[in-house]
Amino acid sequence: MGKGLSPDQIMRRVREAAEPVAASFGLAIWGIEMVSGGRATVRIYVDATPEAHASGAEEGSGEDGVLEGVSIDQCADISRLVGLALEVDEVFADAWVLEVSSPGFERMFFEPAQLKPYVGRDIDVSLLDPHPEIAGRRKFKGPLKAVEGDRFTVEVLLSQSEGEKPAPTDVSIRWDMVKKARLIHIFPDTSKPGAGKNAKKASGKGGGK
Repeated sequence: MGKGLSPDQIMRRVREAAEPVAASFGLAIWGIEMVSGGRATVRIYVDATPEAHASGAEEGSGEDGVLEGVSIDQCADISRLVGLALEVDEVFADAWVLEVSSPGFERMFFEPAQLKPYVGRDIDVSLLDPHPEIAGRRKFKGPLKAVEGDRFTVEVLLSQSEGEKPAPTDVSIRWDMVKKARLIHIFPDTSKPGAGKNAKKASGKGGGK
């Protein structure tokens, strides 16, 4: 860790260094996480700005209106510039690693407001402690139904009593209960009849020249 700095202070310093750099590339900080171990690892996730996302949704760009505009070169440049700033400020006292990437299809959420554009999509949620209304249950997976302030609702299959068939049930979760929440991306089914046949034909044409 940094000399005399708490984890929260380090995270704040990292964000202060990263935000203007990301903005210079037309990107925004989606989230930052720090993994402690033999060597501290800081992961910075950069994404298109909210304005760019809104524009993309209007124009129908990207999957579900979400832009995919973060390149590997941008991540490398941001990592180099942010890393230099953190070294100059001596934020870390010991060896550390900086990783910069896009949030990806199965993005992790860092605040409740980030959930709103994904209402209707499936999410995977792990809680710090069992849900107060559902004994022993820490993990929930299902469609995101609603987001209101610091609460959100997920539809999951639950049995109301032992031996009863599970039924769709709306579960309300406060954000301060969350340990980790991420989007579940449904990849296209490539196993449909004819898919392999078409792929083979395309490959044959390319290989014939």
